[in-house]
Amino acid sequence: MKPVMKKLIEEKSETIVCDGQLPLLGNKFVRSEVKPEKPAPPPVDGAVVLNTTPFFRSVTNVVNNIPVVFGVRLGVKMHEDTATRTNFTLPNGVNMTLYEDGALSPAISSLLASVEDALKALSLDGLVANISQMIPAVNVTNAVVDIPSSFTMSMDVVVTDVRCSDEAKLNCTIPCSDAVLLQNLRTVGLGDINKVVGNNMEDLLLPHVESLINSVLASNCTAGEERRPLPLLHAAEVRDVPPLSLWLTALCMSVVAFALGICWSIYRHRKDPATLADGSPISQCRALTEDGLLLLLTLSATFLLVWSNSTTAAAVVVGGEISIMQFSLMETTHILIYSGSVVFAVIVFFFSGVYPYVKLLCILVCTLGFRKPQHAFVRLLDCTGKFSFIDTFAMVVMVGGLELSGIAEVHIRPGFYCFLFATILTIFVGNYALYLWRRNTSVRLDQKCSPSEPSHSENDVVEAERDDELDTNSSKGKKCDLMRFVLRGLNGAATAVCVLLMWFIPCLRYNVGGLASVVQPDSRDMAMFELTSGSFTILTVCFLTTVLVPFLFAITYPNCSVTASWCAADALSVACIAGLVQLGKFVSYIIGEGMEAIYTAEAKLLWPMYPVFAFVIWQWILVIEREFKPVRWMWQHLTRPRSTLSSNVAADSREPIGEDKRHNRLFGFFFALFSTQFFHGSVKA
Repeated sequence: MKPVMKKLIEEKSETIVCDGQLPLLGNKFVRSEVKPEKPAPPPVDGAVVLNTTPFFRSVTNVVNNIPVVFGVRLGVKMHEDTATRTNFTLPNGVNMTLYEDGALSPAISSLLASVEDALKALSLDGLVANISQMIPAVNVTNAVVDIPSSFTMSMDVVVTDVRCSDEAKLNCTIPCSDAVLLQNLRTVGLGDINKVVGNNMEDLLLPHVESLINSVLASNCTAGEERRPLPLLHAAEVRDVPPLSLWLTALCMSVVAFALGICWSIYRHRKDPATLADGSPISQCRALTEDGLLLLLTLSATFLLVWSNSTTAAAVVVGGEISIMQFSLMETTHILIYSGSVVFAVIVFFFSGVYPYVKLLCILVCTLGFRKPQHAFVRLLDCTGKFSFIDTFAMVVMVGGLELSGIAEVHIRPGFYCFLFATILTIFVGNYALYLWRRNTSVRLDQKCSPSEPSHSENDVVEAERDDELDTNSSKGKKCDLMRFVLRGLNGAATAVCVLLMWFIPCLRYNVGGLASVVQPDSRDMAMFELTSGSFTILTVCFLTTVLVPFLFAITYPNCSVTASWCAADALSVACIAGLVQLGKFVSYIIGEGMEAIYTAEAKLLWPMYPVFAFVIWQWILVIEREFKPVRWMWQHLTRPRSTLSSNVAADSREPIGEDKRHNRLFGFFFALFSTQFFHGSVKA
């Protein structure tokens, strides 16, 4: 009997189910029309409309800017006063393996593990427990979802009781219980399944999802608490104008300092005026003009520095609405110190908050006070002032590559440009004091000028002119000119190659980890042009100081030493090495402890940066030789007899140095450096 029944069931079951029961089920679930959508309930008394709050506008913008993730494009729009419509669009359909051989597929397992880690980091342990309990309850051997055509699923998220305590509506709260209502589940593009979902699945599925969301929100409320702040986003204070008392005090002190400086200039000129080459004193008008311009530039740079150091330089903006973090000098230093990047914090604070003020003060003391504009200390300040660009470059390389367009962006504030212009003005003040202030006067000589005593220490141009004159009058003049031209050409070509590669070939690689890697799964290789193209001002300053000026420095060396103070490739190198090494700690501190499951970041240098480091080393060799002549001294010490060395040192210290001799000595620098002791013994013998 059993075999007969078994055979009958096997033969007739397909006919009974397919021809009998399924049509009945179809007629029951598939109706001619989808039931109409439910209207969203109005806001309760005292509640605000959702689209008037920056929080909901920010979340809407963030979701709409998330790229396609696992073939799903998300979209949100404000549907009614209390409702937002969330769309899940699969433009290419879906073909996904959920279960294989009774277990979740590797792709689904990896995604769920990332989601669970992220939820734990957000302290949503209740939701993690629910997910962990649901998955083992499903007993499926193999499951594949295959929908070849595009379709969209949507539902309305209703929040009727959002209350804000400030006019900007940044500090808002929601109830601890029943805060969210889900309704109007719909699909488009699935044929008759659209009717099944719209008429039946809404009542079967949405209540459970709604209960889960509300239970998670309620779990973060303490006992007896009725309302809780909106999660995740907390606005940071952004200050574009310093406190009134601070900038008024700085302005008044600048006016007083300018008046005192002018009075001192008049007194010093009457007591001991600078003289021209013919021994006559310079005019009072020239003295006041030069001193007044120096004071005006110095005090303007100081005022800009005070303004920038007391305001916000940049802010991290989420969804184009809420600034969740601001960067100022003190805030950045604080973050770097507490994230463990103490060395980089000291570098940034010193060159951005201490060194510019010290440099400006020392320049005033050495010029207006001691009248020694060409003092070695002033030259050192002039060569190192460019390191104040470290803060600017660090902002570019540490933040520029980690932006998520439309989701989390860095907005440059006016305080950043104030600091940038102050840095430029500070360098210009050093150039003016070193090369232009009291030019062609006795101030720039060891003693007063006379017609019969030309100035051999006036500036680089005089020295170069003497070299040219000596070469021209000698039989080897043409050969020296050709050698100088060739050396400058080679130097310029090598420099151009070194500094241009990083601008057009990716030089930095950024990797994002944690749940954020779902949004940005691939590493980003970026060139300097991409990093700085967001701001024309930053792009211009970076290109001038890391490409154009280094090239001019190379082809004009040693005549135009002013370019050395503007070559900021070394500042960029310090920012890249110190900043990128500490990037992981920096990001970890910003997003909070234990949030590695949400977002991690790291960066590494690519090969186009290494030629820049080589140029920086070569540049400083040239600058040191130009200012202090160590190679020249070693060369004389090694090649001249001991009996004549001491008598020639004094004369050579006054003799101008030919540029071709400089280059020859530089080419032998390392050889001479490592062979000094050996040759010293030979000279003694």
